[in-house]
Amino acid sequence: MYMKKLFLFFIDGIGLCQKESPISYLFTKITGEKLIAGTQPDFFDSGVICSADATLNVSGRPQSATGQATIFTGINASEYLGYHLTALPNEKLVELIEEQSLMKSLGEQGVIVTSANMYSAEFFQKRAARRRNAFPVSTLTIKASGVPFRYYSDYEKGEAVFADITNRLIRERGYDIEEITPETAAENLLNILKENQFVFFEYFMTDVYGHKRNKEKLKESVDILNRFTETVWAGVKNDDTAILIISDHGNSEDLTIGDHTSNDVPAILLTKNKDESINFANLIHSLVDIYPWVLKYFSTN
Repeated sequence: MYMKKLFLFFIDGIGLCQKESPISYLFTKITGEKLIAGTQPDFFDSGVICSADATLNVSGRPQSATGQATIFTGINASEYLGYHLTALPNEKLVELIEEQSLMKSLGEQGVIVTSANMYSAEFFQKRAARRRNAFPVSTLTIKASGVPFRYYSDYEKGEAVFADITNRLIRERGYDIEEITPETAAENLLNILKENQFVFFEYFMTDVYGHKRNKEKLKESVDILNRFTETVWAGVKNDDTAILIISDHGNSEDLTIGDHTSNDVPAILLTKNKDESINFANLIHSLVDIYPWVLKYFSTN
């Protein structure tokens, strides 16, 4: 049976490079292009790279809470608050996400949704005890949809991926779990995609290393992201399945400042369907456009 599928791969803190950097080598084997600002949209054999505005018509450097809330609600969160909000959503954004999380809206539309990210019970226990919201947009987006979070028991079945893809970070925190290759993590993602129509996964190490201005770690991240994405894409056999790669703001593409940038972010669609590439390029100009495009993607055959 024909069933449209989409893997939404959210990568924190990558902008379109103004000059060559480790980030400019993201996905080059698939796209055939360096990720450098220029004339967008840029079509290639398996999709298109678009340039998406992350400033959202609000002065100041774009920030995570408002950028991500914009992606996952379709509302310009920076205009909604009147400023860019860093890190975690405040009460107003929490309410907005609860009302119209992308995953919630898709579920109400009849789309089978899930997140691939593996969580720990400790993650929720520590944050639930705080007075103010301590959960990022991604977690709130999943929670609002009502679908279950994934834990180690899911990982053991090959149906979860930890946030850094290889498990290195969670091992450093003392957990007894093996380090895996990006290719193995990609197979886990493909296992999840077999049973679901919309799969969300968040990777944030690019933003962490961008703030630290750690060029070597960013090179490692680029290698991990490339191997992971190449393996997932190689596992996509039909033109009814696409991969959407999006970020919330620039950062790691410019290591001269160790802060967010006002650069546009790449919005990349990998698809075997040329019409999807054209529709995407026509519609995507800002972070605000991601949400309605995803809804439209699933509403048309």
